Amino acid sequence: MIGVEQSSDQDTCPICGATVRKSNLRGHIEKVHWKRASSFSSDKPTAPKPGGSGNRHWRRLLFYGLLVTSIILISTVAALVISENTVRVQVQSQLSILIQGVPSTVPSGIGMNQSLWRDHSLDHFGVRGHSPLTTRDTSGTIYVESNTVRNFTLQEFLRVWGETVDNNQVVGYQVPQGDSSCIVVNGQTLPFASDVVLVDKQRITVEIIQGSCSNVS
Repeated sequence: MIGVEQSSDQDTCPICGATVRKSNLRGHIEKVHWKRASSFSSDKPTAPKPGGSGNRHWRRLLFYGLLVTSIILISTVAALVISENTVRVQVQSQLSILIQGVPSTVPSGIGMNQSLWRDHSLDHFGVRGHSPLTTRDTSGTIYVESNTVRNFTLQEFLRVWGETVDNNQVVGYQVPQGDSSCIVVNGQTLPFASDVVLVDKQRITVEIIQGSCSNVS
């Protein structure tokens, strides 16, 4: 017997082998093989929803990508905060102010209290939200604490304080005619033209005296 070639719109019944149209296959099974129709329907594999697994894959990639990016950003910010608050220079210099032999108090809170923190150009070198040049009591100790290795000077400290020391005045005190304003560092008198770099255990005296600075002992 010569086999009949099955057309593309026909299918074979899996139960009886009859050739039927594809569109009529389910109806044929339900009508002719109605006892087995329900079991046949449950045996057919359910086609996966198109794109389901792919969408889950991309969502997973997006989640992990955002997670990694967040971790990197948080780590970077944390590193910057730690770096900005790490003390890399720590110096304590002693400042005394004498007005014709009478001590004048260096106030506490310079570079910390807003009323004693006039210049903010050095703030990015400071730690814990303070200027890198501060006083913490009235002892005259200048505390240098910087997150960057660099030199700081007496004139920079005076600018933070908002005071001036020159030939005409010393921290608000006018120099009388015939008197002199002097800077003495570790017992050595220095000219005003040369700024004083603050170093550890340094003793600085700024004063107004009668006569010339050469008379400072």
